[in-house]
Amino acid sequence: MKKFLLKLLLFAAIFFIIDKLFYAFIHVSPNYQVDNRIELLLQGKINKDIIVLGSSRGAMNIIAGQIEKETKQSAYNIAFPGSDVEFHEFILKTLLKYNKKPKTIIFAVDESLELIPTTSITYRLDRLYPLVKYNYINQELIRRGDRNFTSWFMCLSRLNKTNFALERKPTKFDSILPCGSMPVNFEDTKFTKPYKYEIPSYIIAKESSVKKTAYQSILKQCEANNIQVVFAFSPNFVAHSKAFENRIRDLALPNSKFFIYDTTNSVYQNKLYFYDESHLNQKGAAIFTSELSAFLNQMPQK
Repeated sequence: MKKFLLKLLLFAAIFFIIDKLFYAFIHVSPNYQVDNRIELLLQGKINKDIIVLGSSRGAMNIIAGQIEKETKQSAYNIAFPGSDVEFHEFILKTLLKYNKKPKTIIFAVDESLELIPTTSITYRLDRLYPLVKYNYINQELIRRGDRNFTSWFMCLSRLNKTNFALERKPTKFDSILPCGSMPVNFEDTKFTKPYKYEIPSYIIAKESSVKKTAYQSILKQCEANNIQVVFAFSPNFVAHSKAFENRIRDLALPNSKFFIYDTTNSVYQNKLYFYDESHLNQKGAAIFTSELSAFLNQMPQK
């Protein structure tokens, strides 16, 4: 029995030593990110007057650097393509925990999937995996059920296969500007559908209670920190859904502001200004951002 215990102790010691060797992968993994905006948040380096929050419609359609020039207020874009409102809530919480609070949050809503479950926008766990050296990120992964308590003391429990990919593999969508925005200057070759003039319907019964809770949490965090929320509705290659807009208005706090793109502007019915049916290209984004800047300039300054 004594020999068995000694062998067990020796095995545990060897395993512990080997496990700690994997810390090297945890430590260097952030250096191989194409998009380091979350790490900048964790390091307290995003201290701006205006912050853009959302998914690809925020990242691609709103150019923070242009807002900065046109409003004379500092601006940065922390919208992540493919992310849902639960992820937006986490990003905002991280921003407020480690950085100075902004004056304004531009909440780029996904018309009309903001509160409805879909596979096209999800909680971007993959954006957190390279950052597991940060206990804050590890804790979030545990909260989401992606890790367990052993990750607090075992390196192997923190690692994901992405942590072993020690090379940058940017795609054509990863052209992140210094302001955090990601406008595209090309078109989806499959984008051939004509503009849809029929106004889309919106079915409240399809909404997720979890997503509504995250949405309301974003608003409450902003209210608690005296941050002005501006909901930004950018164009799809389809008529604007007034029903969806009204739903967002109904769930918003009384002091929220709402910016809807100029629905009378024929540019937003022209394929030359779109990447695909859901996103503007760089030319379209510049026009939309200019409209948004004008709206922000009309708002009273805090």
